[in-house]
Amino acid sequence: MSEPKSALSHVLWLGGASDSGKSTVARMLAERNRWQIYPCDLHEHNHFIARADPSLHPAMYSGLGKSVEEKWVHPSPEALFRDILATNDERFPMICEDLRAMPARPPILAEGPRLFPKLVQPLLADVRQAIWLLPTEEFALQSAAKRDKPQGRFGSGDPERFRSNFFGREALLRDYIRQEVISRKLPYIEVDGSKSADEVAERVEAHFAAYLAREFRS
Repeated sequence: MSEPKSALSHVLWLGGASDSGKSTVARMLAERNRWQIYPCDLHEHNHFIARADPSLHPAMYSGLGKSVEEKWVHPSPEALFRDILATNDERFPMICEDLRAMPARPPILAEGPRLFPKLVQPLLADVRQAIWLLPTEEFALQSAAKRDKPQGRFGSGDPERFRSNFFGREALLRDYIRQEVISRKLPYIEVDGSKSADEVAERVEAHFAAYLAREFRS
């Protein structure tokens, strides 16, 4: 069953590929405006481990109990990419359920790399309710290098294969999100390092401003 647009009209959506600066921008805006914040990545454990049901979430449930090698070394980047698409289709309703359970005031800023356009767009009461950050390949790789990603490779018997598969998957996800955002004519900001995090945050805030003025007028 599709989510009625009015049920989440109090949610602002900040999507985009990993290593685009979403979390930094979200924290800045939530603190500046005293918004609630919902970082999707922080809820991943609850969704995959605590709440995955084999009958309702077969793709998510199939990953439970797999070794690091089974998850990251043996599959190809293309298989890892397909797995993200499948598991995310199952996980997104959990994200919406969490958001519905939160207070409707003040606004909620939901951010995360799995807020794919095809899932978010049907929920939008107004296109100004969402925006995506699209990092260039160079920016994303530099950001990942600063954080020595992926840390999980050190628990693998083949760290280099783990790393190669991880970055191969991330490149496919970046291309997928970019194509989806542009083909659906959704708002986005190109992130290439030429603007500071504060400048990007100001652009995101300005994008949300008209929607907030209408939706949250007193």
